[in-house]
Amino acid sequence: MTRLTSLSSWLAAVTLVLCAQGVQAEERFTLSIPGVSDDRLFTAAAASDANKCGGKNISPALSWNAGPPGTLSYAIVMLDPDGQRGQGVDHWIHYGIKPSTRQIPAGAGTKSSLEGMSGLNSKNTPGYIGPCPPIGDSAHHYLIQIFALDLPPEALPAGLTRTQLMEKLNGHVLRNSSVVRRYHR
Repeated sequence: MTRLTSLSSWLAAVTLVLCAQGVQAEERFTLSIPGVSDDRLFTAAAASDANKCGGKNISPALSWNAGPPGTLSYAIVMLDPDGQRGQGVDHWIHYGIKPSTRQIPAGAGTKSSLEGMSGLNSKNTPGYIGPCPPIGDSAHHYLIQIFALDLPPEALPAGLTRTQLMEKLNGHVLRNSSVVRRYHR
């Protein structure tokens, strides 16, 4: 019986190790804004610098862990679903980000040097445009999404709108993650 007990203990230990490795392999794909928990208010610096919005138009810093196996690029979308009286406002569309990239520094969304390609926001311009909800509105929600894609960085042309990008991503999203920020004036 001693050998059987020893063998059972050994098999239980091996099973536990294999299960632990499986959990590690299934790490969640997560997006975050470093130093800030989810559903917090944007600082005024992130707000638009146009139309008396009071901001500096600084895009948020973003970081994420590696996408699942087969990830060839990433895409980022920032949408205000409360904007335009519920019709939505696209604040940032960017894609073709290399699979080795894990972060974007604050302010990079307005720079042409940001790797990848800019899509067109709701103002029909490339790059980031900060929040500017009407004065007196309740806080608007800003959904920032990242998509791990099976498309190489050069697969999509520059200048896509959010609607066009989402059509092109159909069937190519391996995983996605999001964070929410709020802003009011």
